This record gives sequence, structure tokens and C-alpha cells, in this order.
Amino acid sequence: MLKDIQVQIDNTEAGQTRLEAALQLSRKFSNAHLLGVHALRTPEAILHGAPHGVTGYFPEEIIEQQRTNIKEQAAALKKNFEEKAHSIGTNYEWREHEGREEDIIAFHARFTDLTIISQVKGKFADELEFAGSLLMESSLPILAVPNRKIPHDITKNILIAWDGSAEASRAVRGALPLLKMAQKVILLSVGLPEEGNISQDDISSHLKRHDIQSEKRVVESPFPEDVILKTAKEEEIGLIVAGAWGHSRIREMIFGGVTKSLFSNQEFPVLLSH
Repeated sequence: MLKDIQVQIDNTEAGQTRLEAALQLSRKFSNAHLLGVHALRTPEAILHGAPHGVTGYFPEEIIEQQRTNIKEQAAALKKNFEEKAHSIGTNYEWREHEGREEDIIAFHARFTDLTIISQVKGKFADELEFAGSLLMESSLPILAVPNRKIPHDITKNILIAWDGSAEASRAVRGALPLLKMAQKVILLSVGLPEEGNISQDDISSHLKRHDIQSEKRVVESPFPEDVILKTAKEEEIGLIVAGAWGHSRIREMIFGGVTKSLFSNQEFPVLLSH
């Protein structure tokens, strides 16, 4: 069971989609505690992003106005979060802190079962670094959801991208509460696991002991990310479960890889663990 779910809250369309995913899971796990976390940007951080040509000096009244705007926006986000959480009858809590968003989210991830963030849009390196820092800091699973739309039922059909790695094992462990709810679980390997990695048979038996039946598939291809996403589309998958950065993060950022492709797919939610 998921007992606590953290969702990153901000004033963006992607933020609303994250909240929709959090509410959907909260309905499924009726006793879960929903934690909405909002990072307050400092007035100075906002003003330093002013258009080129504006000097670095800002009158105190401008800084105070920015501070007021920040507080008003946070109050509106809190009201929206609490109204929606209350409407589904879930336990909920709001927290807001001033500072770097990745630090604040990573801190709260240490004592929550699942953290919901967004998939990549725009500046890939920055956003991958955000996810990477979060995964490395907490060593707990994150759910990266598309920015605009999530499946009607995230847990109905789940695909496990299985490569036998320690990262994939941790992802499966983190996804167990969701896997228990699935009507269909596909255990997909692109090629055979490397020597020393866990076989499909072993992880399938492990899942069976948790009362989770899985359909095993092995596909040969030099492009695992393409096979994973193609299968997800064909099977109407609501969630992909995968290990993150089985190879070097730097290597994946430069040359691409499964983590990069899944984290930027913008169609299927992905539960990642490192």
C-alpha cells in the first residue's frame, strides 16, 4: 500500500496534471496521505530574471510587491489543492518552503512512498538534472507524468521494462502497490539480461509470490526504448516501470538512452528508480 504521496505543486499546466495524477492514486489508496509541496521563489530570484537591460538594483517597493505576489500565488495554489483533495475525501497536507525546488522536493521524498513530478519539456538537461538529483537524494521511486494528460486509469495495464539490473529491481519493488492493482502486467525484456543480472523467470516468480501475474515477453532489438514505447501503445499501457540510469547519467545525457527516452515520452507515466 502507498501510505503517503508527495506531489510537486506549481502554477503551471504541468502542475495541474501532476495534481490530477496524485488525486487519481489517492482515490485508489484510500488511506494514503497526500502531501502537496510548493517551493516559494524569492523575489530576488524572480527579479534577476528580468529582461536584458534592466539593472541589478530594484527599489524596495518592487521587491515587496514581488513578495506579495508570491504569497498570493501560493495561497491560490493551496486553496485549489485543498479543495480538490477534500472533494475526494483523502487525507492531505500542504507545505510551502522558500528555496531551490529540487532541494525541497528531495527533502520531502525521504519520508514519502512516492513523489510525483513532470516529464521533460524544453530544457532537457536542467529537467533531467532535477529528476536525477531527486532519485539520487531519496533512493525512492518517482512517478514522472506527461505535462498535459494522464491515462484514465494509470494502474489498469502496467508494463515493466525489465533488464535485470539493480535499478530495475528497485523500480519493481517501489511499484508493488500499483502492480497489485493492475489487470494486466507485461514483463518486457529487450534482449536477454547481462551476465550477473536477474532473469525474467526470477522476477516473475517474485511477483507471483506477491499475487501478481505477469506476461513475459522477450524482444530482440538494438533500440529498447522504441520497443518499450511501441508495446506500451499497442497494449494501452497506463504506466511504465523502469530502472533509471543503468548506464552513466553523463553518457545518457550526451548520447541518449532508455532513461532519456522514457523520461521525455510525454504519453505514458513512468515510475523510475535508481
